[in-house]
Amino acid sequence: MEGEKVLRAFQIEKELWYRFIQKYGKGKASAKLREFIRMDLKATPTFIRIHRDDLESLKARIFSDDKPIQLVGKVGIGKTTCVKRLIESDKEHIYIVFDCHNEYDFLPEIQLISFDLKESARIRMPEQVSASKGLFPVYHNQILSRKFPPNWVIVVEEAHRYKEMEELLKEGRKFVKLIAICQKPIGDFCPVIEIVD
Repeated sequence: MEGEKVLRAFQIEKELWYRFIQKYGKGKASAKLREFIRMDLKATPTFIRIHRDDLESLKARIFSDDKPIQLVGKVGIGKTTCVKRLIESDKEHIYIVFDCHNEYDFLPEIQLISFDLKESARIRMPEQVSASKGLFPVYHNQILSRKFPPNWVIVVEEAHRYKEMEELLKEGRKFVKLIAICQKPIGDFCPVIEIVD
């Protein structure tokens, strides 16, 4: 009877449910199912949803600690617009933006990360994906080579392009505040802010 309730509640196919009970035993099936659910929930990044017009909440979440942030959302939802507005309104931090689509043209352009920067700037990445992928490892090594000033923030547009982003998101907090902008999370090792409308 208990199995039938679970079956109806979770819409599990009968055949699959009976095989599950056979494998784990009638008395242990519920406990095993709870264990699987807990494991799955731990592996799923926690999404903090922020409306695209709520700049104050976005800023508060980004700077609530030193952890890197993954900024995600549907194509065209306004992830880049949110970050542009943040940069324009934030006079406390110096942002270095890896700009793939020439969307941050209000920022001066630099070629290398220099520690004498006094204002936010952008590194214009090639629009061609393969060229951009080839160039990014140089910057990846530079980012992980020394500690940046505490008011610096590195923003990587199209972060999903770069295989090095996983390491940056895991190790980057030791060196600099990092914001990775992508459609979906790269991993579950740092907070995910989903921009919604």
